[in-house]
Amino acid sequence: MIIVIKDYKMNLQIHHYFAFIGLIFGVLILWVTPPFQSPDETNHYHRSAHIAQGHLMGEVLDGNRLGGEIDGSLLKYTSHFDSIRKSEDPRFDAADYTWARGLRKTGKLFVDFANVGYYSPTVYFPQVVGQALSQLLRLTPYQSLYFTRLLSLLSWLTLITLAIRIIPIQKILICFLALLPSSLSLASMVSGDTFTSSLCFLWIALLLRMILTKHRISLKEYIIICLIIVFITLNKLVYFPLVFMILLVPNDRLKKSVLMKSILLCITGVTLLLWMPYSKSLFIPYSEYSHLFRDSQQLNPPVNPDAQLSWILSHPYSFAQVALISYLESAPSTIAHYIGKYGWEKNYLHPIIIAILGLVGGFLSISRAENAPKLNVTQRLSFIVISLVMIIGLSVSLYLQWSPVGNDRILSLSGRYFFPIIPLLLIAASFINIENQRRIKLLSLGLSIVGLISLIIAIYSRWY
Repeated sequence: MIIVIKDYKMNLQIHHYFAFIGLIFGVLILWVTPPFQSPDETNHYHRSAHIAQGHLMGEVLDGNRLGGEIDGSLLKYTSHFDSIRKSEDPRFDAADYTWARGLRKTGKLFVDFANVGYYSPTVYFPQVVGQALSQLLRLTPYQSLYFTRLLSLLSWLTLITLAIRIIPIQKILICFLALLPSSLSLASMVSGDTFTSSLCFLWIALLLRMILTKHRISLKEYIIICLIIVFITLNKLVYFPLVFMILLVPNDRLKKSVLMKSILLCITGVTLLLWMPYSKSLFIPYSEYSHLFRDSQQLNPPVNPDAQLSWILSHPYSFAQVALISYLESAPSTIAHYIGKYGWEKNYLHPIIIAILGLVGGFLSISRAENAPKLNVTQRLSFIVISLVMIIGLSVSLYLQWSPVGNDRILSLSGRYFFPIIPLLLIAASFINIENQRRIKLLSLGLSIVGLISLIIAIYSRWY
């Protein structure tokens, strides 16, 4: 589409529209959503504040608590809004915000963040920048939350915009998926998933450019992709199989191709092997956590990861059956969660909005621009296999963290965990050539805006 302003023509591409729409609605979402109403935002906020003070990992206290020392006003702030969230009819009014604006820093105390204290600090890179600048600028706790949300959103928008600009195929699909209400809602909060998801989008875009175009990889770009996959592996181990996309890059795109690919695979493998046991060593299960604090943390009482892993290894076929049944039973809610979920609890957009957005996403996944590079059978199958391996890894991870040993279902199958997986899976599905891409672009952008307007209305109706 070309916009004419006097005698100046500005050729706007799909990534420009994404950045504009994402910024406008992202700011509205982060502003209208009450504090600490998105998944684990309380603990993510505490953890990022702790890292901003120079502590890379959570600290174990008395052998039965995991957290760190932060200013007591932050705990007071989160506790007030968490208590409203847990009430029978959570509503927020001007008095809550007036009280929050009046909060001032007090003194440090130990605060628990048991379910995120063992995450890599790289998970929180944008949020830590926001918290550090908040401390430097002497912002109040109320101001620091919204400032940190804004930095998180801007980081996500920047990386996704870059991914859409770089990717040689399915630009409209990637734009549409990133602008889904649940996706933008999460990106506008203080979340441990935002930075990781945007890095996965960027990785997929960079690798597809290497695979499908004549683009030659410079040393600088090689170093960048090494850093990206290391961050992805540290942030969320289940997404490390994305590294195998490098095997599909033609050898003439990279000097000393076999060596460079081997180095990248080894770096990822070493990161995985070193980080996994260290991170696991910091996790404290519910049964061993302090009785005074464990019920306020996101820990499931009967969970025992070590015993659960032993059960999986000794009952692989039973676990496969558990996983299959869990996915089949939870499919409607997982899809709804992926498309139209916002906040904690069962907050979803209207089913009609979710259905329309789902149908459009399905159509975009099977269609492609007629003049765009085409995937061959090997590439399609490889993307499907990589996606399935990530889904298997996610299934094991969730089973270890949330389900009792040998449970007949995998608990907490949330759509947000599939944000980095679905794009690659859908890209492999495209097979219908669509000549008029302009109409497709207008349709997808228009429905994205409709979905986001519905989200703003739903948030306001839900909490005010």
